[in-house]
Amino acid sequence: MIYDLIIIGLGPAGISAAIYAKRAGIKILGLESEAPGGLLNKINAVDNYPGYKHVMGPDLAFQMYEQINDLGVEYKIKKVTNIEVNGDIKKVYCNEEVFEAKNIIIATGRKAKKLGLKNENKFVGKGVSYCATCDGALYKGKDVAVVGGGNSAIEEALYLANIVNKVYLIHRRDEFRAEQELVDNLKDMNNIEILYNRTVTELVGEENLEKIVLDDGKELEVSCLFTYVGYEPYSDFLSDLSITDEKGYIKVDENYQTSIKGIYAVGDAILKKVYQIVTATSEGAIAALEVAKRVKKG
Repeated sequence: MIYDLIIIGLGPAGISAAIYAKRAGIKILGLESEAPGGLLNKINAVDNYPGYKHVMGPDLAFQMYEQINDLGVEYKIKKVTNIEVNGDIKKVYCNEEVFEAKNIIIATGRKAKKLGLKNENKFVGKGVSYCATCDGALYKGKDVAVVGGGNSAIEEALYLANIVNKVYLIHRRDEFRAEQELVDNLKDMNNIEILYNRTVTELVGEENLEKIVLDDGKELEVSCLFTYVGYEPYSDFLSDLSITDEKGYIKVDENYQTSIKGIYAVGDAILKKVYQIVTATSEGAIAALEVAKRVKKG
């Protein structure tokens, strides 16, 4: 079967694209490597999405998933490994299966960057985490550390402070780049200790993380280190297409089409100025409508 459109990634951007494409009456397939909702499933709370004064990230993800499910959107849990372009037909490889479509919307989003420290991979799941919402409950009553200075780092530090005994918030600069309201909220938490102008240089432990070492030699005995030092796009599978910049972000035009006709990209995987849920859903809608127009023109 050749689909009119394959959407790779079902986070907010991909789900929005699926909604608009399905309502336009074209034949679509969604592919998601993990759970529908994408990074929303790893966000504690969302306070800036229109229509919701406050909603938990996983709850918003589930509501988006329910919407495409109710519409009857076909989707599969598959990890895409490669895309091959043969004229107007694009082949999407997912290990043991290959799907074909006339158009593709890439909405794979971003993943958290690693610190690049020795033993970091060893301790993943054993004291190193990139998702406080996912793993915070495992460290109830214990001491943990959070690295970062943006919205995500502070949001997760505040979330953890209600679960753990103490949070060390480590930031490499002398001021945060997060929203002022979040910074102000830190002052209300007695169990968050802020360490400015510091970086983590070493992870110490046997089977599990036992302590971290800072660049000034200070040692902190913590059960887990949560890192929020930026993101990088999920775009490794696009290396053969030459549609990304040097950092892996996908380059698109005003209609979110790449340099390859019929291949679009939206959401956090593209090169843009604002990375927010609301912009991602807008981009998904625009790209889907562009594809629908193209399909109906034949």
